[in-house]
Order: sequence, then structure tokens, then C-alpha cells
Amino acid sequence: MKKSLLLLFAALLLGTFTVQAQKYGHINSQAVFDVMPGTDSIKIKFEAFQNELREYGNTMVADLQAKTAKFDQEAGTMSQAVRKLREQELIDLQNRIQEFQNNAQNDLQAKQIELMQPFEDKIKEAITAVSKENGFTYVFEQATLLYADGGEDITPLVKKKLGILK
Repeated sequence: MKKSLLLLFAALLLGTFTVQAQKYGHINSQAVFDVMPGTDSIKIKFEAFQNELREYGNTMVADLQAKTAKFDQEAGTMSQAVRKLREQELIDLQNRIQEFQNNAQNDLQAKQIELMQPFEDKIKEAITAVSKENGFTYVFEQATLLYADGGEDITPLVKKKLGILK
């Protein structure tokens, strides 16, 4: 009796400390993004923005080249004061071009984030919903996995959640 009571107590004690099995999943979110409706317009909008910046930059460079050529032609006939003033104008224009290029790079990055964020948010929401519905404890991005032995690919489930049939 004492042994059976001890065994029963041990079984109950072990049962309370049993760890629930954890379910792992992985996803290729880029594959989901690539087939989401509307993502093709991101490339078009981004390229249009990029072309606008490029055209403005090219205009600035052409202006610098024209002013430099004119300066070179007239340099021999200029007074020292005019020469220094025109040289400073060219330096200022070069600095503005450099500043524009730096700002343009930042603007491109910000535009890319602005265009992609709504789609990334939808994917994250779908991953969270699929994970909760299917009892996943952890979901990892396939692109960053170095090794995986097991787990479930939830990419098709997320696509289904988003209404993507591809």
C-alpha cells in the first residue's frame, strides 16, 4: 500500500512537471511576398521614384559640366576677383550635387520601406494567425536557417491565409 501510494504520488508529481511538446515551423516569407497581389506595383513605383531622382541629379551634373566648360573658356580673360567667385560657385555646385546624392540614397531607402511595409505587415499578421491556429511555438525564417531537423513549412498555410492560391 505504501509503495503504491508512493508510486501514485511520483506519477502525479512527474505529470505536473512534464513539458508540453513544442511545435516548430519555418516559412519562406520572400516566396509569399513574391506572389502577393499588388507587390508588382512596388517595383513600378520605386523605379519611377528612382528615375525622378536620377533625372534631377543628371540635370545638376549637366549644369556643372556646362558651367565648368564656360569657366574654362573664359578663365584667361577673368579678373582675379571674378575667377575666385566663379571657382567658389563651381565648388558649391559640386557640394550640392554630393549632398543631393547622399540624400537621394536615403530617400530611396525610405521609399522602399514605405512601399513594402504594408505587405510585410500583412505577412506578419498571417504568420501570427497561422501559428496560433496550428499551435506553433516558434516560426523561423527559412532564409536565415543554417540547419533544421524537423519543423513544418508553414509557407503554404500563410499563402492560404492571405488568399494566395499559387
